[in-house]
Formats: sequence, C-alpha cells, structure tokens
Amino acid sequence: MKLEILIGGLNNPQPAVRLDVVRVLGMLDEVRALDALRQRYQIETDPTVRSAIAWAGKRLYEAQQAGYSTLDEIFRHFGVDREIENMPDAEEAELMKKLQDGLDADLIRMQEQANRRQMGMATAAGIGVGLVGGVMAGGMAFAGAMTPGALSASSNMGPRPQIGMTRSPATAPSNADINIWVRRLRESPTPAQREQAAIELSQLNNPAALPFLAASFLSDESPKVRQAAQRFGKILYWGAIYWEMEQDGSLQAEINRRAAARGIRVKPADNADPQTSAGALPGGSAPFTPPQPPKPESQEDVGDILKRARAARAQRNQRRT
Repeated sequence: MKLEILIGGLNNPQPAVRLDVVRVLGMLDEVRALDALRQRYQIETDPTVRSAIAWAGKRLYEAQQAGYSTLDEIFRHFGVDREIENMPDAEEAELMKKLQDGLDADLIRMQEQANRRQMGMATAAGIGVGLVGGVMAGGMAFAGAMTPGALSASSNMGPRPQIGMTRSPATAPSNADINIWVRRLRESPTPAQREQAAIELSQLNNPAALPFLAASFLSDESPKVRQAAQRFGKILYWGAIYWEMEQDGSLQAEINRRAAARGIRVKPADNADPQTSAGALPGGSAPFTPPQPPKPESQEDVGDILKRARAARAQRNQRRT
C-alpha cells in the first residue's frame, strides 16, 4: 500500500471513506501525511471528518517531534538495520574473495597432484596384478585403486547466511478473506479473543484490514485490544511498504545510503545492467572507449624506436666487418 494511495483517499467524495483514511493515518503515526492533513483540514466540510483530522494531526505532530519515522521502524522490524551493521566493507569483501580464490586454486592443485599420484598407483597396481592374475584381475585392481574417484576441492570460505544477521524476506500483500476475523474483532465478548483477532488480521497480510484495526484502536474498551490493534496494524502496513520497496528497488537504494552514512562502502551488484554501468553506452552494447589524443608528429611509439635501434645495430655490425 503506497502512502500516496492513502493520502489520495483524503479527497474521496464520500465522508465515510475520508474518515477511515484519517483514522488509519492516525493509528499508523504516519508523519509523512502531516502536510496533507493540514491542507485537508482547511477545506473539510464534514464535522466528524474534521474532528478526526484534528485528532490525527495532533498525534502525527507529536510523533514527528519525537523523531518517529515509518521507514526507520520498517528497517528495525525487518532486521534491515541489523544487516547493515554486519555488512562487510566492499574492500574487505574483495580481499576475502581474493583470499578464497587463492586458497581454492591451491586446493585444486593439491587435489590434481593427489589424483595423478593415485592414477599412477592404480596403473602400477593393475599392471602388477595383471602379470600375476590376468587381465580381468588387473582391471579389478585398477578400479579398486581409483575408489572413491575424483574429489572436489573448496576452501569453503564463501559467504554464509548467519542467523540473526540478515533481514527478513519481504512478503507480497494478499487479498485473503478477512470477514471472519473482522467480525470477531468487533463482536467477540472477551478482550483476549479480540486481541487474537487483531493478530490474525495482521497475519492474513491483507491491507484491507487497516480501517477495521483503526476503528478498534479508537473505540475498543480494552487497552490491550487497542494496543494490539495499533501494533499489528502497523506491522501490516510496514509489510506492504517493505514489499513495494523491495520490488521497485528503493529498498536497496536506501540500504546503500544508510551503509554509506556509516562509512561502509557497498560493492555494486554483480547483476548490474551493463547498459548503465561504467564504460557502456546508454543506447548500445559496445563498451565505450575514450578517444585517444592525436600523437604529436615528433612522438614515436615503441615499435618505431625498436626498428631504429635494430637498424643502427645492423649498421654498426656491418662497419665492423
């Protein structure tokens, strides 16, 4: 769910829709909508919606003054900040890769040498047994000496996923049926049941549940239910934003920006578009070669100098003879 969609709902012709949008923005503490709420408040004609805007505007202003940010909460909740903290510097990652490649090459050479020795021993064993027991026995001895066959060599120093060090994967919002849990959120007799309904609505991952969670946040008589409605409403909203950022590339851009702010140099992605990478023309596939400055007439290249040196040496040798 894009923030622009929510803000656009403030101009819906139906007051009930505008009321739902204002309540959702207030529940989410979405401080980025503060200016839009101010503008809507000046022209809002419905008294109920106008009162809700005043309530939401006060909440968002207080959240803004406290330094609240939806993006910061997304990075905290899904472990993106933790991943940035444990992100290796690009130079460090390159050094580790070179070290791994070098160790792998050494291991492969050692394995090849071992295989050659094993092959020699197998051949000798086959010949020796063949002289004594015949061709069949020699072949069996050769096959037995070659067991277990070729081995693969690796230093195993490649990057390994570490539990707790990488961010949670993004999940696409769903259109799952929420009617049963909405009814339970509204009508269940005990606070525990209504609290569980709020949790279930969040786990269904359907943003359509946000207006119902906002209504519960405003009107439920139980403080625990109100807290659960807001908490799991925010998680539902964060998940939708997180997914959209993953899809449009803005998540990786923000990760790179925050890593750079911490002094971490991020290695460019291996699958970067060659058309937009350095050295490639925007509209073609051929690499761009900077034009070379014209060589001065008095400047000679290495080949010309070598030719002149050989000619001079030949002349000297001829004069000596």
